[in-house]
Amino acid sequence: MTQLTRHPEGSIRELWTISLPLMVSTLASLLMIFTDRIFLARYSLSALNASVNAGTLAWAIMITLGMITAMSEVFVAQYNGAKRYDRLGVPVWQMIWFALFSFLIYIPIGIWGAPLIFEGSRYAEFETVYFRWLMFFGPSYALMTAFAGFFIGRGKTAVMIWLAVIANLLNIVLDWVLIFGVPGFIPELGIQGAAIATCTGYFFESAVLAYLFLSKENREKFGTNQWKIDWAEMKKCFRVGLPQGIFCGLEIFGWSVFFWMMTSLGEMHITVSSICQSFTILLSFFCDGLSRGAAAVAGNLIGGQKSYLLNKVLRSGVVLLILFSLFTSVFLVIDPQDTVRLLFFEHLPSTPAPSFTLDPSLQSAVKTCTICAFVYMFFEGFRWLLSGLLVAAGDTLFLLIAGALSVWLFLLLPIYLFVVRLHLPVEYAWILTVIYSGLLLVVYWIRFKQGRWQKIDLLEEDFEDEQQALD
Repeated sequence: MTQLTRHPEGSIRELWTISLPLMVSTLASLLMIFTDRIFLARYSLSALNASVNAGTLAWAIMITLGMITAMSEVFVAQYNGAKRYDRLGVPVWQMIWFALFSFLIYIPIGIWGAPLIFEGSRYAEFETVYFRWLMFFGPSYALMTAFAGFFIGRGKTAVMIWLAVIANLLNIVLDWVLIFGVPGFIPELGIQGAAIATCTGYFFESAVLAYLFLSKENREKFGTNQWKIDWAEMKKCFRVGLPQGIFCGLEIFGWSVFFWMMTSLGEMHITVSSICQSFTILLSFFCDGLSRGAAAVAGNLIGGQKSYLLNKVLRSGVVLLILFSLFTSVFLVIDPQDTVRLLFFEHLPSTPAPSFTLDPSLQSAVKTCTICAFVYMFFEGFRWLLSGLLVAAGDTLFLLIAGALSVWLFLLLPIYLFVVRLHLPVEYAWILTVIYSGLLLVVYWIRFKQGRWQKIDLLEEDFEDEQQALD
């Protein structure tokens, strides 16, 4: 087996070396969404809340397809670990084709679905525009995750850092220009400009990754010119990726329902929830990068017949998660009010002040809910780490079943019964999110310790097919 790094296999240093570029890449991508919301909070509170409602639903669709195409990473990692370098480009191409064909899904939803979905909503006009433009650019995100799998699976993640930074700087500039406009040159586009800015960043990343993927060296060494559809490989990618994609999509859709319920309860509920979700989205860069890094390390270990080292990878991930949580506690636990005021309620000189002030009742709600968001993110980090290990092994059907059921039984049903029906304050909703995340973490932990994932062999069919061809 070819090690991903020079550090001991499964060690904290190896996991950190692989995960850090992915964290930076994800941070830059999520910072696009966070930046959108900071600018929109200064543009209009209604635009901010609409971006949360419409954006969460749009992401449910984009993540569903994007997580499927991201499964190229799993197969690249296992082929790399098994030293079958000539096969690395094949699974990536299958996911590229799927991403391109996804235009047939995104465009109709954007044109005809948006007005129907948000009809009668408090922020229907803003939501329709934001959702529609995210759908028009949607395939660029799936393409980006497909191409990224080629680099992540081989542990060559450094390229993701500078690429993500450039894309994020592009988004910030476009946010400022397109949301507020430039008098005499560019019209004020508001929430539409925020959507265009974010998706332009994803398109830029996918275009550069495509150029690098198709370089002469990669074509000759890793077979990245094997562009034809391979139905057997496509089937394997879908067998692993479809459950994971559906699960992530259903989970985010569940959160979309959560924010619809908060909107129905009033501006206090949706505003506090918008702020808390903005933080959880931003900070999830660490969880996502750690999960994908663990999947890359674990995939190579599994491909190299070293599954016994996965417990070491898990311990390394927990140490990194604890250190990150100590850092984020400064902003979400010790002094959350000043953080919220600075980011969301201190308006720029050239923009109108937001219509919602940080009054005492809002301050109290924000403080409680940001602490809940901190605990929720710790549980989620642990769960995502376990998810990365299970994904590397191909145990994604379990993730689909457990995750899809949990979000409805452990999160949405209790919130509807207790918070919506009884009209309880927003703090109770976020306390229930902590309970939900903790329960789901226990489910994942039990599954990992049972060890059923060790019986899954993603490459077995390939070896059998090649042996039959040789015979």
